[in-house]
Amino acid sequence: MKVAIVGAPHTGKTELAQALSTQLNARGLLFEVVDAAPLADIASTDVVLLCGLDLGHTTGAQAHMDHTIRDALQRASLRFQVVYGRGFQRLDNALFCIARQAPQWAQQLERPEPPTRWLGPCDSCSDGDCEHRLFTDLMKT
Repeated sequence: MKVAIVGAPHTGKTELAQALSTQLNARGLLFEVVDAAPLADIASTDVVLLCGLDLGHTTGAQAHMDHTIRDALQRASLRFQVVYGRGFQRLDNALFCIARQAPQWAQQLERPEPPTRWLGPCDSCSDGDCEHRLFTDLMKT
């Protein structure tokens, strides 16, 4: 199976491809990780990851290239997921995306579920007045 890393220039494609290849090999998973794969070389069964524009200042040329790549992926009917984050977070998000696109590998690529944010008593109280006060207060700020 192939993991194709695509994205505009300076979006961390090469760094992600190298880190991902190392991580997948360490887990004993035989994926071919391809940096900046031409769309003609990507099969519908491959995992496609598009590097997001979140690593710094985004130029107009980068935004245009990102839009062009997204359009080309959609026209080719290729499924893809956008990967965001810095360093290990980006790698972790890429592994999660692979697990989503290749469910047969999900168990080897699992990551813990994020913790629940709200543990207070109003989580399931269903009190309409309480909810109204909460949202009214939020609207005032």
